[in-house]
Amino acid sequence: MAVYTHITAPELSAFLEGYDLGTLVSFEGIAQGVSNTNYHVFTDKGRYILTLFEERRVKAEDLPFFFAFSEHLSQKGIQTPRALPDQQGRSFGTLANRAATFLSFLQGKDIPKAELTADHCGSFGEGLARMHRAAEGFSMIRKNSMGPERWKALAEKTESGADRFRDGLRQVVADELEALFSAWPDMDRSPVPVGTIHADMFPDNIFFVDGKMSAVIDFYFSCTDFYAYDLAISINAWCFDMQHGFSPKRYEAMMDSYHSVRPLSEEEKRMLPLFCRGAALRILLSRLEEFLEHDPENTLMIPHDPGEYLTKLQFHQKEGLPGV
Repeated sequence: MAVYTHITAPELSAFLEGYDLGTLVSFEGIAQGVSNTNYHVFTDKGRYILTLFEERRVKAEDLPFFFAFSEHLSQKGIQTPRALPDQQGRSFGTLANRAATFLSFLQGKDIPKAELTADHCGSFGEGLARMHRAAEGFSMIRKNSMGPERWKALAEKTESGADRFRDGLRQVVADELEALFSAWPDMDRSPVPVGTIHADMFPDNIFFVDGKMSAVIDFYFSCTDFYAYDLAISINAWCFDMQHGFSPKRYEAMMDSYHSVRPLSEEEKRMLPLFCRGAALRILLSRLEEFLEHDPENTLMIPHDPGEYLTKLQFHQKEGLPGV
């Protein structure tokens, strides 16, 4: 459940007074998500999303980058949530001792993982490529806070408990980390195209209307990195079934649609298998941290299964993507 910070109606009404969004009618928590606190807010002028940013996940100083990137994409025709300014023109304020903002409400809904089809993956692949094309004109830069250096830190943090989750996992992580660090390209020197990426394109961050991708939400991992790495994160998130088995049909649909809008360079094709391994290790380690820190007596949130991404990592190590 993604309501970590609870607010009262009087608190929300007082916060709304600084905006031109109307008078509070009702509000309700949003269960989806794992990083921040979100509410549906209904006023006499409309419906909005209120996000309170939990400091452990999102730093207030990064918010201008996230909002600017989302706004840039919106101006390029990509449907994204827009941060609504207050009466002073500020994109966020403070509520319940948290940085907080109102976002525009977007039509559509995410597709549950159990209902994903190759057609959904095809529509998503086209949308991802369109987003990468639109991102090419965005000039702000932000280092990837979940890049290789963070993997190393997470590996060290979870080292003592890794084998409690799965026997031998500590060594698996250590070996993979060494392999990735020896081969990972330097963004400043590599010919692989770099730009601003979403870096968290999981199905619950993508909205659909009538079976077609309609909007992208949750830009709080967006950063400057390889476009093909964003694609790799997406392959891992979309192209495996509920039993964590690789789906060639989903992969083919995604890649064909992506290529129709933004063909991969030869350098990107060559690096994609490595990026898929790195993307799998990133999620494996972040989920392992979540698993080891989970306190069922003090939180309603159920930790994600690290084993899902261990299985995906092992697929990329042993079998690899078809046609690459």
